[in-house]
Amino acid sequence: MVRQIFGFSKKLSKSKREPERQRDNKGSEDNNDSEPSGNDSVRSHDVNEATAYDDRSSKVVSSLGSSVFSKSKLTYSTGGTSSNISGSRNSKRHMTDISERCDGSSADVGKPLRVVNLEKFNLLNPVFEDEGNTEGDSTVDDTSNTNASFTTYAGNASSDTASRSLGSLEQLNSELCILEDNLVTLMDDIHQNVTNISKAVIQAIEYFKKFLPHSTDRLPFKVTFDRFPSLRCITKIVLHFSDNLLSSEVFSNSRSILLRRYLHFLKKLNIVISDEAGSGSGILPCLSNFCIDSEQNLPNIENIEKIIEEISKSDPGSISDQDGAFVAPIMRGLSRKVGILTVMFGIPNPQQEHFDIVKALYTLFPDVHFFCAKDYIKPCADILQSHIPTPMESHLSAPEKTMSFHFEPPYRLAVDAERPPISMSLSSDNSSKMTGTLGGYLFPQIEKGSKLSQFAGASFAITCSHVVLSESHDYPYVSIPSKVLQTAYKNTLLEEARRYPKHSKEESAFIDESSRIENNIKWQEENKFGQVVWGERSIINQKLSDFAIIKVNSKYKCENCLGLGLSSVPDPTLKFQNLFIKEKILKLKSGMRVFKIGASTNYTSGEVNAAKLVHWADGKLQSSEFVVSSPLPLFASAGDSGSWILTKLENQLGLGVVGMLHSYDGEQRQFGLFSPIGDILERLHDVTGVLWDIDPQIE
Repeated sequence: MVRQIFGFSKKLSKSKREPERQRDNKGSEDNNDSEPSGNDSVRSHDVNEATAYDDRSSKVVSSLGSSVFSKSKLTYSTGGTSSNISGSRNSKRHMTDISERCDGSSADVGKPLRVVNLEKFNLLNPVFEDEGNTEGDSTVDDTSNTNASFTTYAGNASSDTASRSLGSLEQLNSELCILEDNLVTLMDDIHQNVTNISKAVIQAIEYFKKFLPHSTDRLPFKVTFDRFPSLRCITKIVLHFSDNLLSSEVFSNSRSILLRRYLHFLKKLNIVISDEAGSGSGILPCLSNFCIDSEQNLPNIENIEKIIEEISKSDPGSISDQDGAFVAPIMRGLSRKVGILTVMFGIPNPQQEHFDIVKALYTLFPDVHFFCAKDYIKPCADILQSHIPTPMESHLSAPEKTMSFHFEPPYRLAVDAERPPISMSLSSDNSSKMTGTLGGYLFPQIEKGSKLSQFAGASFAITCSHVVLSESHDYPYVSIPSKVLQTAYKNTLLEEARRYPKHSKEESAFIDESSRIENNIKWQEENKFGQVVWGERSIINQKLSDFAIIKVNSKYKCENCLGLGLSSVPDPTLKFQNLFIKEKILKLKSGMRVFKIGASTNYTSGEVNAAKLVHWADGKLQSSEFVVSSPLPLFASAGDSGSWILTKLENQLGLGVVGMLHSYDGEQRQFGLFSPIGDILERLHDVTGVLWDIDPQIE
């Protein structure tokens, strides 16, 4: 898999770098064709930045045979970091370019070295970050004289640099490039073991402190990630620190201090983290995953999508990985607007080789983050254990008063048993432990005289195949609500009743509730809901096809409606007409806001990701559309298999069905994998030869 990523990256990483830079710098005020001089020499750095990015992104391809990083490094005996004098920078440019960007003069070779010596002095007397100071104004410790000249890693700028306001995009881009160069060099030193992680964190914090230390003026323009490549690269380094280098609990304090300093850096750019990330409550926000939507205009998104597509088409015979391992392209950051393109590797049991892959991929793209986490993809049908949580009475009055008990079963009940709404729990009658969710109802559109005319006017329920066929393939009957859940609930009630004295009110309450459940199970046996007539779980066109159709008993009235009795739904608009599914969403839109109501987790929401996810399951490589739940890390869990992915329609009242949920990531529970409704209906048409719809056939 890694070879395919590297092989494909050779074709993708170079050709688009220059157009990317040209597009990103369109926002600059003026572009002169003349050679820059004086203070305008900063533009020479902008012109050459595309080449520098191109070189860094191609290091990994050229060094696979030996070392991932270039060996041409020189470490000065100053206590500072090493300086790269080959590869993307020759020695002359590297020793003079940074100082030219700061003061516009052609400095001698010795000047940067003397400034690096000053960095050594700062390292010997470090100013540690104050965790309680969220504003981060600790730069006074670095410069006792407020009129001191503005110091950067490259050297001292002229005295008017500190006092001038940041009035142009070029000036801001210059300062960001200086910070980027400092952090990139520092990261190179870490990867080559020139410096240790703890020292590198302190140095990185110092670099952030020296970014516009005296600037208090509000920027006259909007700073966005798509306009400033250096801002994306800086963010990538912070994420690499947090997700990869400082992921251990040993570094939790260093990680939080670095993130706090990064937050202060964003505030200097007038970028405020939204309240959804936790900043409004005074709590340090954490890194979260977000979907790639259609509004984001970041480079390399198309490249990542092509790489994922190539992986999904790979020969399964040449690939093997841990069952459930996946690769997911997402956005990651402290909030959506400060997120960058990220490729997440989910591994059930991460090994050192997986972290080595992340290290090798670090330089593949200058603004794409890679990280590995313990996670895995699994079907979201629930396999019950020996018991379920014990139900508790909702109220116990004083002993001298009459006791009243109220039981809430761990599943949804229909208001009218013969008109079951969608999204109820479901299981086959002969199942002992597997339970899922009824997705919805489908109706065949059968012409008169067809060989399937006996099914004309019939209703079919749909759910995942692994829910109803994993334990039996003999066309089982199906119960709604789930007989598995009802039986487990009844057994729990009887066990709890034994804990109370004979003939007590508490014992009687538990026994009465268990009797009610037993009567309901008997009624279901006498009034069969339906029988599975077809189902499959296989890979069709590199996609998982996992669904089964259930012919519903004619006495039941089927309608694609969420129905009454919904509980714990935070969206108050899911009432009246917004309870009915009226359209099929055949064209997915990235960033589309969706939700599902599963038998296990009830209502959860998320957004459709632009790129697909690939995962290794059942000895095969599979790809799937998926939903990213943000900011809360929960979209699905065990027992939600089969629930429909829904969205509220924009052009009318009502809901649209996007697809059907079949899997989720079992460790972090932030992704929900689904089959698009269009793919399901197309597959049914291929198998049966008739068209299917979510509305009954018009006579």
